[in-house]
Amino acid sequence: MKHYSIQPRKQRLAGYNKNAQERTRAMAAHLSDELLKEYSRVRSVTVRKGDTVKVIRGAFKGQVSKVVKVFPRKGMISVEEATLTKADGKKVARLFRPSKVILTKLDLSDPWRREKLNRFKVPTRAEKKEDARGEKKAARKEEEEHIEAADETEKENEKEKAASEEKKADKADKNAEDKPEKTAVEKDDKSVPDKKPEHKPAHTEAPKAGHEEAPKHEHSAPHPQSHSKEGTK
Repeated sequence: MKHYSIQPRKQRLAGYNKNAQERTRAMAAHLSDELLKEYSRVRSVTVRKGDTVKVIRGAFKGQVSKVVKVFPRKGMISVEEATLTKADGKKVARLFRPSKVILTKLDLSDPWRREKLNRFKVPTRAEKKEDARGEKKAARKEEEEHIEAADETEKENEKEKAASEEKKADKADKNAEDKPEKTAVEKDDKSVPDKKPEHKPAHTEAPKAGHEEAPKHEHSAPHPQSHSKEGTK
């Protein structure tokens, strides 16, 4: 936890040595009850020129007016109809610290500030309904786009199939044109089933000239035996 001194000289020195971030943080003021209901996620906002504030301390307590000028270096602001009269009769703007005022209305002319505050804004019922309708419309659009994409892919696939079939048909026609047409005899031969070739005997040599085979007698007499047992006796 940061320690803050109670000595005025050290407080003035710390205020003088503040960086830009610390000065901006010191220029924040609390929101009114109405704004707190609208922006429930944030409690204080940096005061800017054009905001409407209500003074809650000092002689101008209860005064509601617009911020005329902001002095970040001094850490002060000036509002309308809050002036002081000097000894010589001149009127000078009364300066207030942001901690002594409450923001009652915010200036949303700056788009960056408006976008930042919308993050802390609580959506109303009407806004919730509109958001729900927007979500439903977005979902419907996504579904329609998905269906359209699916239809396109189907059409492309059908086109590719048709193109491939046409190519196949063209190739078949070309092959048919390249092949010679068969005669009627070949066509008829195709209709008749093929017969198995007959088995031919092996080739035998023809007999040579001058060597005629002797005629064979069916009943030839047996050759007489020259040496028989009876003749020896």
